Amino acid sequence: MFRKKKEDFSAVELFVGKGTTITGEITVNGSAIVEGEIKGNVEVKGELIVERDGRVTSDTITAGSFVCSGEVRTERLTAGRVEFKKESRFSGDLQYKVLVVEEGAKVEGKITLESNDVQTQGKG
Repeated sequence: MFRKKKEDFSAVELFVGKGTTITGEITVNGSAIVEGEIKGNVEVKGELIVERDGRVTSDTITAGSFVCSGEVRTERLTAGRVEFKKESRFSGDLQYKVLVVEEGAKVEGKITLESNDVQTQGKG
């Protein structure tokens, strides 16, 4: 059997607190928690968590996994696992592998399951 190497995304490398606004391109090798506001493109290799008071406005967001309780407006969000909590508000196109949407979450946009196509080669 083949095993995928499990990556450790437990390290929080960015915390945006309430009352803080960050504007610009953001790249994080670990995980990030947003309780304040981010305006700009975001790339998080680990988990991106947008808390209830958090807000992200972006053209593109890329994350290993994404959990939203706050408000996100983006042209495109790409993440392996995406979870929208009941208080979340999301607007934009979404590409995911695993999607969890709690009752009460507001999700608007194009939603696309990322394919895990595995091509096999048969013998003649």
